[in-house]
Amino acid sequence: MASDDPHFDEDALYDQFPSGADDGNGPDEGFNTWQRINDESLFTEEALKIPAIRAFVDAPIAMTYAQFKSSHRETEYWIHKPQRAMSGGVYGIEGGVQGVSADDPPTPIGTYVINHDKTLAVHITRAVVITDGSTAGQIIHKEPGS
Repeated sequence: MASDDPHFDEDALYDQFPSGADDGNGPDEGFNTWQRINDESLFTEEALKIPAIRAFVDAPIAMTYAQFKSSHRETEYWIHKPQRAMSGGVYGIEGGVQGVSADDPPTPIGTYVINHDKTLAVHITRAVVITDGSTAGQIIHKEPGS
């Protein structure tokens, strides 16, 4: 639904969806949480001796993962307002993506969706975001379902 009404409150639409935390799809279950995955503290000393792993954690990028459950409030915000959802501006989404800001100007985010031809309804959607301090790119994988 498009609206030229300057008083239209699109957040009110997103807030009509249930919160993931209310039905077992919240941060406690591994949803709606941004987690940097090229964080050195997540790797064992042995793993950090592998040159490719060492390069991964030392790269001048931040790689961050999150998963969301479709038809939930947090997912709607992430899909429609990614800068806000990635920068700590949405209640119910924990953490953030390093280098992403919703401030003016917001961080540009390029998006590629795998299984975009499949329905999003009732399925899990996962994202990996790569940021370099000035821009971000996310790859979204929509669970294909049956």
